[in-house]
Amino acid sequence: MNEFEDRHLRQKRLAGFGEEGQRRLRESRVLVVGCGALGTVVSEQLVRAGVGTVTIVDRDIVDVTNLQRQTLFTTRDAERRVPKAEAAKARLAQVDPGVAVRAIVDDVHAGNALRYCADHDLVVDCLDNFETRYVLNDCAVSLGIPLVYGGAVGFRGMAAVLLPVTGAERRVIAYDAARAGPCLRCLAPQPPEPGEVETCDSVGVLSSAAGIAASLEAGFALRLLAETPLSVEPALVRFDLATGSFSSASLLGARDPDCSACGRRVFEFLAQTDRHGATGDSGDFMASRPRVLCGRNAVEIPLGAPLSPASRDRIAARMAACGEVRRESFGGSESISCAWSEPTGARSLVVVAATDSTRALVGGSDDPEVARSVVARVLG
Repeated sequence: MNEFEDRHLRQKRLAGFGEEGQRRLRESRVLVVGCGALGTVVSEQLVRAGVGTVTIVDRDIVDVTNLQRQTLFTTRDAERRVPKAEAAKARLAQVDPGVAVRAIVDDVHAGNALRYCADHDLVVDCLDNFETRYVLNDCAVSLGIPLVYGGAVGFRGMAAVLLPVTGAERRVIAYDAARAGPCLRCLAPQPPEPGEVETCDSVGVLSSAAGIAASLEAGFALRLLAETPLSVEPALVRFDLATGSFSSASLLGARDPDCSACGRRVFEFLAQTDRHGATGDSGDFMASRPRVLCGRNAVEIPLGAPLSPASRDRIAARMAACGEVRRESFGGSESISCAWSEPTGARSLVVVAATDSTRALVGGSDDPEVARSVVARVLG
């Protein structure tokens, strides 16, 4: 046996894995939504374990503030302003070229979430915002796809595996209603209000806490795929590194039969584009509104459909009026960036032109209206 003939030898010795479990992993397709502190660790562990297809969806670019905890990225990625999904794909191709890693540079919202989830056997939620988390929950219940989610802030973290009642429809992960558990809305019917929960921006985050939460997520995912849910029940794990405490609770029996999502099958987060009442067609509102980037003094503004090469050239020409333009290509994506000074402070503009969408990141302000003004003034 040469050194590359069986890279999963130690893994196949695990009880419940073996050759059959490895085959199941190889045939599986996993969607990782979010490629930050959680998503980088989860994606790497899935690829190293031999999952056949790993699809990574993230809208952001690598920033130097990410490097403390987002393990797939380098200083060079931050300097080049590489989209996180593309940077992760490039790094993971060096880990195991036999795994198909797909990079999607886009924002997941009500208008596209079902499309991204539908072709996968398992969804791993590595997000940092609750609105999208509830959209993914609606997708998981609607499609019958198991959902693994986690989070970390400060010294604390958690991870959970949710098995929706329709899981028997899935090809790789199948189970009956007796094995099913609650969905996210059974446990928390509504997302928290803004300011109600702590964030990494308000209290910080220890990289080790994020790494533990992500490893728990990856562990749940790999066991579901290799061993099936007959061995892995719905569960919630919490930990606090400040006190060294860990706790685990089974979620069997926690399902609310009157839950609007998994009970009555009303998927309001897929239909509702604004939790405060504004609605639109297929998530148009969520797809087009600006987003303040946590801890970055920056705002992201969606610009619409993918750009042709000629359109990218025109954008670069307009940005050149503000300062020196830098263009970098990675996979199917390109970033076009420049920076300049104004009386109100430093400004930067990065246009990320990907195969799925086009987005602008305006640095130097966390005010969406200021960001809109910059985009209108520079790009027209």
